[in-house]
Amino acid sequence: MKLGKYKILFKTALFIGLFLFCVSFISGYFSERVKMYVKQQATLAATNLLSEAIKSEVLPNIDLDNLIKFITNENNKVESVFVNTYQINQIAAQISGKLSELLRDFDSRELENLRLPLGIILSDTLFGSLGPAINIRLLPAGSAVVDIVSKCENHGINNTLLTIEVNASVLFAVIIPLQKNEVRVDMHIPLIVHIVQGEVPRYYYNNKDSEFIPHPIME
Repeated sequence: MKLGKYKILFKTALFIGLFLFCVSFISGYFSERVKMYVKQQATLAATNLLSEAIKSEVLPNIDLDNLIKFITNENNKVESVFVNTYQINQIAAQISGKLSELLRDFDSRELENLRLPLGIILSDTLFGSLGPAINIRLLPAGSAVVDIVSKCENHGINNTLLTIEVNASVLFAVIIPLQKNEVRVDMHIPLIVHIVQGEVPRYYYNNKDSEFIPHPIME
Protein backbone atom coordinates (compact mmCIF):
# COMPACT_ATOMS: atom_id res chain seq x y z
CA MET A 1 0.00 0.00 0.00
CA LYS A 2 2.74 2.44 0.94
CA LEU A 3 4.58 1.77 -2.34
CA GLY A 4 1.40 2.50 -4.26
CA LYS A 5 0.92 5.77 -2.38
CA TYR A 6 4.49 6.79 -3.14
CA LYS A 7 3.94 6.08 -6.83
CA ILE A 8 0.77 8.16 -6.82
CA LEU A 9 2.54 11.02 -5.01
CA PHE A 10 5.49 10.82 -7.40
CA LYS A 11 3.24 10.86 -10.46
CA THR A 12 1.23 13.75 -9.01
CA ALA A 13 4.37 15.75 -8.23
CA LEU A 14 5.76 14.96 -11.69
CA PHE A 15 2.53 16.05 -13.34
CA ILE A 16 2.40 19.29 -11.33
CA GLY A 17 6.08 19.96 -12.09
CA LEU A 18 5.60 19.40 -15.82
CA PHE A 19 2.45 21.52 -15.76
CA LEU A 20 4.23 24.39 -14.01
CA PHE A 21 7.21 24.08 -16.37
CA CYS A 22 4.92 24.24 -19.42
CA VAL A 23 3.09 27.25 -18.01
CA SER A 24 6.38 28.97 -17.23
CA PHE A 25 7.80 28.12 -20.67
CA ILE A 26 4.74 29.36 -22.55
CA SER A 27 4.57 32.50 -20.42
CA GLY A 28 8.28 33.14 -21.00
CA TYR A 29 7.98 32.52 -24.74
CA PHE A 30 5.42 35.30 -25.11
CA SER A 31 7.11 37.60 -22.59
CA GLU A 32 8.53 41.04 -23.28
CA ARG A 33 12.01 39.65 -22.55
CA VAL A 34 11.87 37.36 -25.58
CA LYS A 35 10.30 40.02 -27.79
CA MET A 36 13.02 42.49 -26.82
CA TYR A 37 15.79 39.95 -27.46
CA VAL A 38 14.41 39.04 -30.89
CA LYS A 39 14.03 42.70 -31.87
CA GLN A 40 17.54 43.58 -30.72
CA GLN A 41 19.13 40.68 -32.59
CA ALA A 42 17.15 41.39 -35.75
CA THR A 43 17.93 45.11 -35.64
CA LEU A 44 21.65 44.51 -35.13
CA ALA A 45 21.89 41.92 -37.91
CA ALA A 46 19.91 43.97 -40.45
CA THR A 47 21.80 47.17 -39.62
CA ASN A 48 25.19 45.50 -40.11
CA LEU A 49 24.12 43.87 -43.37
CA LEU A 50 22.67 47.02 -44.96
CA SER A 51 25.35 49.38 -43.65
CA GLU A 52 28.19 47.20 -44.95
CA ALA A 53 26.54 47.00 -48.37
CA ILE A 54 26.26 50.80 -48.57
CA LYS A 55 29.80 51.40 -47.33
CA SER A 56 31.40 48.84 -49.66
CA GLU A 57 29.34 49.30 -52.84
CA VAL A 58 27.99 52.87 -52.82
CA LEU A 59 30.25 55.22 -50.87
CA PRO A 60 33.52 54.33 -52.70
CA ASN A 61 31.92 55.52 -55.96
CA ILE A 62 30.93 58.94 -54.58
CA ASP A 63 33.06 62.03 -55.21
CA LEU A 64 33.21 63.31 -51.64
CA ASP A 65 35.83 65.97 -52.50
CA ASN A 66 33.25 68.02 -54.42
CA LEU A 67 30.46 67.53 -51.92
CA ILE A 68 31.20 70.74 -50.01
CA LYS A 69 33.10 73.91 -50.91
CA PHE A 70 34.68 76.31 -48.44
CA ILE A 71 34.85 80.04 -49.24
CA THR A 72 37.76 81.75 -47.49
CA ASN A 73 38.82 85.38 -47.11
CA GLU A 74 42.24 86.97 -47.67
CA ASN A 75 43.38 85.66 -44.27
CA ASN A 76 42.47 82.11 -45.29
CA LYS A 77 39.60 82.06 -42.80
CA VAL A 78 36.42 80.22 -43.75
CA GLU A 79 33.59 82.67 -44.36
CA SER A 80 30.94 80.34 -45.76
CA VAL A 81 30.32 76.75 -46.77
CA PHE A 82 28.38 75.62 -49.84
CA VAL A 83 26.90 72.12 -50.12
CA ASN A 84 26.58 70.58 -53.58
CA THR A 85 22.82 69.96 -53.64
CA TYR A 86 22.93 68.16 -56.98
CA GLN A 87 25.43 65.62 -55.72
CA ILE A 88 23.51 65.26 -52.46
CA ASN A 89 20.44 64.23 -54.45
CA GLN A 90 22.54 61.81 -56.49
CA ILE A 91 23.92 60.19 -53.34
CA ALA A 92 20.43 59.82 -51.88
CA ALA A 93 19.19 58.25 -55.14
CA GLN A 94 22.12 55.81 -55.31
CA ILE A 95 21.71 54.69 -51.70
CA SER A 96 17.96 54.38 -52.08
CA GLY A 97 18.44 52.28 -55.21
CA LYS A 98 20.98 50.01 -53.51
CA LEU A 99 18.74 49.48 -50.49
CA SER A 100 15.76 48.71 -52.74
CA GLU A 101 17.89 46.14 -54.57
CA LEU A 102 18.97 44.53 -51.30
CA LEU A 103 15.41 44.41 -49.99
CA ARG A 104 14.13 42.93 -53.24
CA ASP A 105 16.69 40.10 -53.09
CA PHE A 106 16.77 39.89 -49.30
CA ASP A 107 17.28 36.41 -47.89
CA SER A 108 17.24 36.03 -44.13
CA ARG A 109 19.15 32.75 -44.48
CA GLU A 110 22.26 34.88 -44.94
CA LEU A 111 21.93 35.84 -41.28
CA GLU A 112 23.18 32.55 -39.87
CA ASN A 113 23.52 33.75 -36.27
CA LEU A 114 20.00 35.15 -36.08
CA ARG A 115 18.59 32.67 -33.57
CA LEU A 116 16.69 32.55 -30.30
CA PRO A 117 18.22 30.13 -27.73
CA LEU A 118 15.46 28.35 -25.83
CA GLY A 119 17.27 29.03 -22.55
CA ILE A 120 16.39 32.72 -22.83
CA ILE A 121 12.72 31.77 -22.62
CA LEU A 122 13.25 30.58 -19.05
CA SER A 123 15.89 33.10 -17.96
CA ASP A 124 18.21 35.43 -19.84
CA THR A 125 20.71 35.51 -16.95
CA LEU A 126 20.86 31.82 -15.97
CA PHE A 127 20.20 29.99 -19.24
CA GLY A 128 20.72 32.73 -21.82
CA SER A 129 22.96 30.77 -24.20
CA LEU A 130 21.84 27.20 -23.37
CA GLY A 131 19.65 24.77 -25.23
CA PRO A 132 18.71 24.44 -28.89
CA ALA A 133 17.85 27.57 -30.84
CA ILE A 134 14.92 28.75 -32.94
CA ASN A 135 15.67 30.47 -36.24
CA ILE A 136 14.52 34.09 -36.43
CA ARG A 137 13.16 35.07 -39.84
CA LEU A 138 13.60 38.61 -41.06
CA LEU A 139 11.51 39.92 -43.94
CA PRO A 140 11.29 43.42 -45.45
CA ALA A 141 7.97 45.04 -44.59
CA GLY A 142 8.34 48.35 -46.44
CA SER A 143 10.49 50.42 -48.75
CA ALA A 144 13.63 52.26 -47.66
CA VAL A 145 13.46 55.92 -46.69
CA VAL A 146 16.73 57.80 -47.31
CA ASP A 147 17.66 61.34 -46.35
CA ILE A 148 20.90 63.33 -46.32
CA VAL A 149 21.28 65.55 -43.27
CA SER A 150 23.84 68.30 -42.68
CA LYS A 151 24.48 69.63 -39.18
CA CYS A 152 26.62 72.36 -37.68
CA GLU A 153 27.53 72.23 -34.01
CA ASN A 154 29.79 74.24 -31.75
CA HIS A 155 33.10 72.51 -31.19
CA GLY A 156 35.79 73.73 -28.83
CA ILE A 157 36.54 77.47 -28.78
CA ASN A 158 35.00 79.32 -31.74
CA ASN A 159 35.11 76.20 -33.94
CA THR A 160 32.26 74.56 -35.82
CA LEU A 161 31.82 70.84 -36.43
CA LEU A 162 30.24 70.29 -39.85
CA THR A 163 28.69 66.86 -40.40
CA ILE A 164 26.97 65.48 -43.49
CA GLU A 165 25.48 62.03 -42.96
CA VAL A 166 23.11 59.55 -44.59
CA ASN A 167 20.01 58.67 -42.60
CA ALA A 168 18.24 55.56 -43.86
CA SER A 169 15.25 53.76 -42.37
CA VAL A 170 13.87 50.33 -43.30
CA LEU A 171 10.93 48.45 -41.77
CA PHE A 172 11.29 44.69 -41.21
CA ALA A 173 8.96 41.95 -40.03
CA VAL A 174 10.57 39.67 -37.44
CA ILE A 175 9.04 36.20 -37.28
CA ILE A 176 9.41 33.30 -34.86
CA PRO A 177 6.84 30.50 -34.44
CA LEU A 178 3.48 31.95 -33.29
CA GLN A 179 4.91 35.48 -33.09
CA LYS A 180 5.39 38.32 -35.52
CA ASN A 181 6.70 41.79 -34.73
CA GLU A 182 7.94 44.78 -36.67
CA VAL A 183 11.25 46.58 -36.16
CA ARG A 184 12.47 49.78 -37.75
CA VAL A 185 16.16 49.71 -38.66
CA ASP A 186 17.73 53.18 -38.63
CA MET A 187 21.18 53.74 -40.08
CA HIS A 188 23.35 56.84 -39.71
CA ILE A 189 26.38 56.79 -42.01
CA PRO A 190 28.63 59.87 -41.92
CA LEU A 191 29.85 61.15 -45.28
CA ILE A 192 31.89 64.14 -44.12
CA VAL A 193 32.97 65.26 -40.67
CA HIS A 194 34.96 68.49 -40.81
CA ILE A 195 36.02 71.03 -38.20
CA VAL A 196 35.78 74.60 -39.42
CA GLN A 197 38.31 76.53 -37.38
CA GLY A 198 37.52 80.03 -36.16
CA GLU A 199 39.67 82.60 -34.44
CA VAL A 200 40.46 81.97 -30.80
CA PRO A 201 40.04 85.13 -28.64
CA ARG A 202 43.41 86.43 -27.42
CA TYR A 203 43.01 86.76 -23.65
CA TYR A 204 45.04 85.99 -20.58
CA TYR A 205 43.63 85.56 -17.09
CA ASN A 206 44.98 87.48 -14.11
CA ASN A 207 44.23 85.87 -10.78
CA LYS A 208 43.48 88.47 -8.08
CA ASP A 209 41.63 87.72 -4.87
CA SER A 210 40.58 84.28 -6.19
CA GLU A 211 38.79 85.89 -9.16
CA PHE A 212 39.66 85.32 -12.81
CA ILE A 213 39.33 88.56 -14.75
CA PRO A 214 39.99 88.59 -18.53
CA HIS A 215 42.31 91.25 -19.92
CA PRO A 216 42.93 91.74 -23.62
CA ILE A 217 46.48 91.31 -24.85
CA MET A 218 47.79 94.61 -26.14
CA GLU A 219 49.68 94.38 -29.42
